[in-house]
Amino acid sequence: MRHATVSSRRSWLAVAVLLLTTLACGFQGGAFGPVPTPRATNQVLVPLVGGGVPQGPAASEPALMNVTPLAGAMPASGGPAEGLLITVPSAGQGLHSAFHVEGLADPAFAQQLYLLVRDAKGTVIAAGRPTVQAQTGQRGKFSAEVPMPADLPPQTGRVVVYAISPRNSGLTHLSSVEVQLNSAAPPAAPIDPATPEGITIAFPNPGAEVKGVVKVAAATMFGPKVIVEVRDANDKTVGRVEQSVEQIAGQPAQVLVEVPIQVSAAQPGRVLVYTLNPRDGQTEHLSSVEVNLAP
Repeated sequence: MRHATVSSRRSWLAVAVLLLTTLACGFQGGAFGPVPTPRATNQVLVPLVGGGVPQGPAASEPALMNVTPLAGAMPASGGPAEGLLITVPSAGQGLHSAFHVEGLADPAFAQQLYLLVRDAKGTVIAAGRPTVQAQTGQRGKFSAEVPMPADLPPQTGRVVVYAISPRNSGLTHLSSVEVQLNSAAPPAAPIDPATPEGITIAFPNPGAEVKGVVKVAAATMFGPKVIVEVRDANDKTVGRVEQSVEQIAGQPAQVLVEVPIQVSAAQPGRVLVYTLNPRDGQTEHLSSVEVNLAP
């Protein structure tokens, strides 16, 4: 029995490493190549829930879908496209008065996204609700005009865009970009629309049944600490593991973890993989995949 358990674990690890190696090929060149195009880092919304993961506004409609990064459009590089890509503003760009935000997003519930602007202390100073400008179930552009307080002192800030689940308003994807508030700093190089997903979950597959111990494999361009959580139908954390990753510039790091969980009844759930920004401890980038939890 022990031999069978060890063999099973080695088999899953071997498959996971193969998946991650294949995914890593998609990160070569483009925004994550040796000379990466400046791109978004990611942050958080309100209010915070356990582990620094944000929770969006309430939604009463039944669950319709949760498009995982692996289900998104495939860029020319061969990897999955970033599920929520902010193309304007670019990293380090100065913003003042009313400014423009735009990007590309995978399908969202009712094609609705949420936007926040945070100052250096993490305080929300502006908000918006951009819509994915495409038919239901299709990836498309989003944009918003965002006002900013005129008397705000120059400082580092963050533009945040995120999507929520219609089942429990839990976070499904989050992206953000660090900017300079009340500043005239010029924009950086344009963001490549085919930028690969910053955190790609290779395992488990969408809709997979998991129980006891959830095996998770992911590739991340963020770190050095990665947090993996499993949440139940009510967005309650039922399992959580942290893993440190070693990062090499322009290369994705592998995340291979086993997350013990315990649930009392079969129910839908979600696996989250995210990182926290070392400056303020808030969520930097987050991806998720829908699964089915079994007791």
